[in-house]
Amino acid sequence: MALSGDLSEFPLTDIIQLVALSKKTGGVHIRGQRAGQTIEGWLYFRDGQIIGATVPGMRPLDAVFTFFTLASGPFRFYDDRRLDTPTITLSNEAIIMEGILRQESWVALQQHVPSLTLVPRLVPNPTTGSGEINLEAEEWRVLTMVNGKNTVAQIAQRSGLGEFRTCEIVGQLLQNGLVELREPSLGEILAPELERIAAMFVGAGASALLEAAYRHTGIADVSRATVAQMLAAIDRFELSATRVIGSERARAATTALRARAEELRATTTLRESPPGVIE
Repeated sequence: MALSGDLSEFPLTDIIQLVALSKKTGGVHIRGQRAGQTIEGWLYFRDGQIIGATVPGMRPLDAVFTFFTLASGPFRFYDDRRLDTPTITLSNEAIIMEGILRQESWVALQQHVPSLTLVPRLVPNPTTGSGEINLEAEEWRVLTMVNGKNTVAQIAQRSGLGEFRTCEIVGQLLQNGLVELREPSLGEILAPELERIAAMFVGAGASALLEAAYRHTGIADVSRATVAQMLAAIDRFELSATRVIGSERARAATTALRARAEELRATTTLRESPPGVIE
């Protein structure tokens, strides 16, 4: 089935409906940008019905709803890409309805949390006009992870709440005057991106290999690392990854890592140390 294009011209709802009408089995590879973050993954179909979705670090339903929030980005259907065990049981209709609602809600959330790469930090002396603030369990979970270093994306992953719910909570904490946001440094943006890409090639051991590469390169704090230092760490990562996955895959991994590092250096205007708070 020849189905490819860009989400800006052929939205996800149309893709799902077309695959459903043709009753095809296979996977759609999707890659797009959202809130300063690259989202890449697969949406799986069996006989036209959605049976799963994968994005590194996300649960299947979170992954499929995240695809709805991508306004643009290339996609392509592959009929030889299969998912043996279904991980999603909702009907296509239910997924589309919830996906559209999630898309609309995401637009509203971006007014408070415009990028997942932003770093929340506690307000030293919070003042609120409503007096006492009562936080629910999930809100406390997010608040305990606000340390001035974790990005919104990292908090979402480590809390297990998903990006959408985490952004909702961060937005509420902002309105309550408990936290504020600052722009991250280049190193802070690059580190999770490198880990995401490395995990696609190495798997669960990617984080440990990158940490070892940082230490060997003399990077004690990635938030203050320059792109040049990060590129040197990538070279070290390739040596370690070669022993784990072989030279060919290690070379492919580091090629992708270097490309992303250069892309960020070319497109971002952030300084290489954390600037002040966003007003």
